[in-house]
Amino acid sequence: DGAGTEHEVPAGTRTAVDGALAAVQQWLAEPRFARSRLVLVTRAAAAVADGDPVDVRQAPVWGLVRAAQAENPGRFVLLDLEEGEPSPRALAAALATDEPELAVRRDKVLAPRLARSSAPGGETPWDTEGTVLITGGTGGLGAIVARHLVTEHGVRHLVLAGRRGLGAPNAAGLRDELTALGARVEIAACDVSDRAAVAALVAGIDPDHPLRGVVHAAGVAHNGLVGALTPEQVDHVLRAKADAAWHLHELTAHLDLSVFALFSSAGGLVMAAGQGNYAAANVFLDALAAHRRSQGLAATSMAFGLWATETGLSQWLGEADLQRMRRTGTPALTEEEGLWLFDAAVAADAPALVPLRVDLAALRARTDEVPALLRALAPAGRRRAGAAAVVREAGGLVQKVRGLDEAARVRVVLDEVLSHAAEVLGHADAGAVDAEAGFLEAGFDSLTAVELRNRLNAASGLALPAMVVFDSRNPLELARLVAGRLGAEDGETAPGAAPAPEAASPVDDTLYGLFLDAIMAGNIKPGLAMLRSVAALRPSFATAADLDVLPEAVSYGARAKAEVPVPRLICLSTPTVAGGVHQHARLAARLSVPVSGIPTPGFARGESLPESFEAAVDVLAEAVLRTADGEPFVLLGFSSGGLLAHATVARLERVHGVRPAGLVLLDTYYMGAANDAIFDQMASAVPDKAATLGSFSSAELSAMGRYVELLPQFTQADIEAPVLFVRAGDLFEAGERAGVGEGGWQADWKGAETVATVPGTHFTIVEQHVDTTAPVIDGWLKDLKERISS
Repeated sequence: DGAGTEHEVPAGTRTAVDGALAAVQQWLAEPRFARSRLVLVTRAAAAVADGDPVDVRQAPVWGLVRAAQAENPGRFVLLDLEEGEPSPRALAAALATDEPELAVRRDKVLAPRLARSSAPGGETPWDTEGTVLITGGTGGLGAIVARHLVTEHGVRHLVLAGRRGLGAPNAAGLRDELTALGARVEIAACDVSDRAAVAALVAGIDPDHPLRGVVHAAGVAHNGLVGALTPEQVDHVLRAKADAAWHLHELTAHLDLSVFALFSSAGGLVMAAGQGNYAAANVFLDALAAHRRSQGLAATSMAFGLWATETGLSQWLGEADLQRMRRTGTPALTEEEGLWLFDAAVAADAPALVPLRVDLAALRARTDEVPALLRALAPAGRRRAGAAAVVREAGGLVQKVRGLDEAARVRVVLDEVLSHAAEVLGHADAGAVDAEAGFLEAGFDSLTAVELRNRLNAASGLALPAMVVFDSRNPLELARLVAGRLGAEDGETAPGAAPAPEAASPVDDTLYGLFLDAIMAGNIKPGLAMLRSVAALRPSFATAADLDVLPEAVSYGARAKAEVPVPRLICLSTPTVAGGVHQHARLAARLSVPVSGIPTPGFARGESLPESFEAAVDVLAEAVLRTADGEPFVLLGFSSGGLLAHATVARLERVHGVRPAGLVLLDTYYMGAANDAIFDQMASAVPDKAATLGSFSSAELSAMGRYVELLPQFTQADIEAPVLFVRAGDLFEAGERAGVGEGGWQADWKGAETVATVPGTHFTIVEQHVDTTAPVIDGWLKDLKERISS
C-alpha cells in the first residue's frame, strides 16, 4: 500500500508498482482468466478535485495499469478508494460499470475524462535575476527549453544538469550559444537520481542569483510490453524521472521558487501501450505536482504529447509511426506548438495539465478502442471498454461469416485482417499489405503485433494469444486460423480448419504446468531434465540431408534486391522458448542494412530435433547460404544463439569455403559450470515471458530442453571473420544464492576484434535498450562495408 514517511517515498513507490506488476503478469499468464477482468484497487492515488491529497507512492500504479489496459483491452480495471470503508452501494455500482478507470468518493462513482483546460492564466513567472535549474538540460527538450528561456523570457542564469555534463553531445556548443546570447550558463555533471548529488548541486548555486525555477526534463524511456517488464527495468526508469523529481521536491521545498515544472508525458494517460514503466514514472510526476500544490508550493506537471523534433524519443519514430499517431487523433506537436503550450502551462493556475494536440475528426473516426480519458472529446458512437464491448464487436465479424463455407469465411476474415494490419502499420488502405508476405517483413514488431491481436479479438470475440500474429507468419495464415475458430464456435468446423491457437493439448498443459511448478519451487535443473526426457521422444536429424525442408528465413522489411547494400545481416535465433525470429524485429527496424532472421530448427510442432550440436550447425549453415544467395553477409547471434552463430561461421569457412564478412555476438556467454547460475536465472524468466508471449507448447519446451543439452558441446574454433562483441553494461546480478560473485557477472568473448559495452541488461539490450544497441552495430557494419569496398 506504499505506507511510510515522506523520506521513504521512492521505496514505497517500488512496493506499490512492483506489486501491481506482479499481479498483472500473473493474471496475463493464466489462461483461465482470459475472459475475466482484474480490478486493481488503490487508495488516494487519484485527485478528483484540486487540492485533494494524493498518495504519490500509489499513483504510479495507474500509469502501469493503463499500459496493461492498452495492451490487453477489457482485462483490467483501476479503482481508487478514499480512506475508510467504501460505501457498499457505491462499490457495487462501480464494479457494475464497464469503465476501465473509476474512483469512489463517499456514495459517488466517478470516471476520469480529459477536458479543455479552463485554468486561468497569469503573468510570466520567470525571475530574470534568479537561477533556473534544468535537469536533462544538455540535450533533447531540456536544451530546447533552455534556449527558449534565454531568448523569449530573458532568463540570464542557468544551470543545465545532465549525467555526462560537458561530455554530453553538443553540451559545450549549447553553453557557448547561450553565453553569446547574454546568459551565464553552468553545465553540471549530476546524476539527479542520486539524492546526495542533487543536494550538492542545489547547495552550489550562486547565492547572489538564488534558485528561483526548476525544470525537470530528465528521464529515460525503454519501451516494452507489461508482460515482459521486470522490476529492475521499472526501477531504472523510475530512478531517472520519479526519484529525481522527489529529490528536487524535498531539497527545494524551503526555497522561494516561482516555477517547479515537471516534463511528464501523455504516455502515462492515453498513449501508454508498450510504455508501462515510463507511464508509471510520469503519473508520479503528475501526482507530485498535486502534492506540492496541496502544500502551497509552486508546481506544474505537463503531460505532453510527442514533440515532432529530432531529439529524445522522437528521433526513433518513422513516418509510419507519425502517420499512425495522426490517424488515432493524437498527432505530434511542432516545436513552436510545444513551447507555446509550455509557456501557457507554467503560467496557468493548475497543478497538472495535458498539453496534447487532439485531432477531433480523426479521434471520432477511430475504429479501435478510444482511450477512456479521451471519450468526452469524442462521445458520439464511441465504444466503451469491458466485456460488453467485446460482445458487441464480436457480433460484427461473427455475423459476417455465419453460414459461409470455409473458403468464403477465410476471404471475409482476410479482408478484416488486412484492413486492421494496414491501419496498425499506418497505411492508407489494405492494399498496401501483402496477404502472403510475412508479418515481420511487413514491419510488425511486438507492440504492433499485440495491437493487431487486440483488434482481432475485439472484432471476433475470440481470445487469441499474444503471439498469434508471429505464430501465423502472414495475414492469410492468420485469417485461416481465425476463420477456423469462428467456424468451430458456430459448429461449422471444416475439415482441416486451423485449431484454436490457445487450445493446447493436455500434453502441452501438463508439461508447461509442471515446468512452471519446477521453476517456482527452485527446481530448475530437475525441470530441465524433464524437458530433455520429452525431447528424447521426438524425431531427430543427424545432418541437413535428413530434413526435407530447411528453416525458412524471414526478412524484416521488404527491400528490392537491387537496393541491397553489402553486407546484409542474418540473425540466428536464441534456442530458448522466448527466442524466435520475432526477437530481432526491434533491432532490425533501427539498422540501415537489410536484415533477415532464421528460426532455430526444432521449435515448431512437427519439426525434428538435432541429435548433436554439429547437426544443428549443419542445418543453420545450409539455411544461411540459401538466405545469403551469393551476397556478402554478416551473422548475428544473441545470448546462447551466439554460440550457434560462431559455430556456423566456423563451419561455413571450414566445410563450405565461404567466409562471412563478419560476426556480431550480443552478450553471448560460454556454457559451463561457471555460468550455470546465469542460465538458471534465464530459465527463471520463462513465466515473465509467458505473460507476453503466451503459454509455451510442448514442442517449444522440449526443444529448449534439447538445446540445453547440446550447447555445452560448443568448442570455440578459430575463424577468419572479424567479430564484434556487444555486451550489456549492467552486470548480471543473480545474487549469492545463484553463485554469482560480488559485483555481478558480465559476458566476455575471447578473440573479439571489437568489444563494445552498451547500456542495459542481458535481456534489455535487444528490447528496451535497443535504441542504444543498434547504432553500435550499425556503425561497425558501415566500417566493415568500407573495408570490403577498399
